[in-house]
Amino acid sequence: MSDALRAAASGMAAQQLRIDTIANNLSNANTPGFKASRASFGDLLYRDASTGSSTAAGVRVGSGAAAVSVDRDDATGVLQETGRPTDLAIEGRGFFRVRGADGSVSYTRAGNFQLDANGRLVTPGGDLLDPPVALPAGASGLTVGTDGRVGATGADGRRVELGRITLATFANPAGLAPSGDGLFTATDASGPARALEPGRGNAVLQGRLESSNVSLMTEMTSLIEAQRAFGMLSKVVSASDEMYGIANGLKR
Repeated sequence: MSDALRAAASGMAAQQLRIDTIANNLSNANTPGFKASRASFGDLLYRDASTGSSTAAGVRVGSGAAAVSVDRDDATGVLQETGRPTDLAIEGRGFFRVRGADGSVSYTRAGNFQLDANGRLVTPGGDLLDPPVALPAGASGLTVGTDGRVGATGADGRRVELGRITLATFANPAGLAPSGDGLFTATDASGPARALEPGRGNAVLQGRLESSNVSLMTEMTSLIEAQRAFGMLSKVVSASDEMYGIANGLKR
């Protein structure tokens, strides 16, 4: 395969991954707590091109580009007012800790909780807020303070404290692995979770949700750039194929 075809093909594959990443960002623009991702690229190996009499000594030619990572932007999204008492947003650092039906622990910035049949706060996917908070039968007026303390009005009209929401922090939040549904799992890169009580440099806000941090303008600009690059690389493939066809015709 010619150097031009190889470089163009690798570049097209890299731009395709960039377009896939942008498409995922745009599709999650309205997903609470979603964090946008960005594809990063690197150039491939270079080789000495001075193999013929028409090439000067010391000329080196690259082999194209390749995607080297997909990095997540952990910037906080806009905190939107919803008025729903079970909607919670984190102002500052930290993640909600949730536990799945299989006992697995995950972390999320999406606080769109709801009450299950037992009055417990759960995610839309059914994962239980950990440590659990449950609204007793007959209770109403759920309140969550900025320090994470949860209370309600009991059936007898008295205020009762239901527990306290504890957040989790990581030495390297960018190292968390996404697992879908707005959830993340700890990895060696993120380090172990550390408990953080709200009210110490951050807060839990009731009746609000953190929106995604996707910028539609940025994503559309990046999409246009990726499409243009992909189109130009496809023309390189066509031009290279045409030139090799001419060269093969001259050899006959």
